[in-house]
Amino acid sequence: MNIPCWPAALAGLVLCPLLALAAEPTSSTSADLDGDGKPEAISLRWEEGEGTFTLKVAGKAIQGQAEDTEVHGVTVVDLDRGDKWKEVAVNMGLTDGDAHCVLYGFDGKSLKELGGVHALTETSGNGIILSDTWMGFWNRREKYVLDRKAWKLSPVPQELYYVGAEGTVKQSFALVRGRTDSAVVANVAAGSKILVLASGAPGPQGSPRWYLVKSSTGLMGWTPEKNLLDKTEGLPWAG
Repeated sequence: MNIPCWPAALAGLVLCPLLALAAEPTSSTSADLDGDGKPEAISLRWEEGEGTFTLKVAGKAIQGQAEDTEVHGVTVVDLDRGDKWKEVAVNMGLTDGDAHCVLYGFDGKSLKELGGVHALTETSGNGIILSDTWMGFWNRREKYVLDRKAWKLSPVPQELYYVGAEGTVKQSFALVRGRTDSAVVANVAAGSKILVLASGAPGPQGSPRWYLVKSSTGLMGWTPEKNLLDKTEGLPWAG
């Protein structure tokens, strides 16, 4: 899923370059970012061949990385309506898989990187960002909180991520007591329904992803993703 380019008519906040027509995509706009009542000039230059971009605000510049992807443009957002500042988001990505959004703040003197998220799925102006990442058959929702004192986005880790997807068992497999406890709680029967309730927090790179599953008999246990991929049907796998 490509990142959408919102029309410039929406308050003039997002200008997405026509990538097919411009060798060096740029975007520009203006907004009052530091709350002094005066709009700052905002511009973005993408150096496609170098895999970098340069964001400028009121003459201050900062460089970011955009390796192996496309930079779509800038968006002005107000993450916390309780303060006087607004933020600039640089949106990039060829597909949903490599989508990324880097946010910046301007305090009137310097331009600061606040942090990056996969996507700005929900921003309600309360200092919280909810960001969804497609995980094959469900969206993993991450939470970030704007720490204005430190001028950064702080992730809020979760032990479990809600899934809520139903499937049908093609081949029986075991549900075990825990991700590190192989004691069998139940063996789900072929033809029975299961409800994938949650995913465990990501482990070390290369380790299997585990899911908490409810059987048709109401028992709950863990199973690795491979069992869901190979031994079930009906889960909305895509991408």
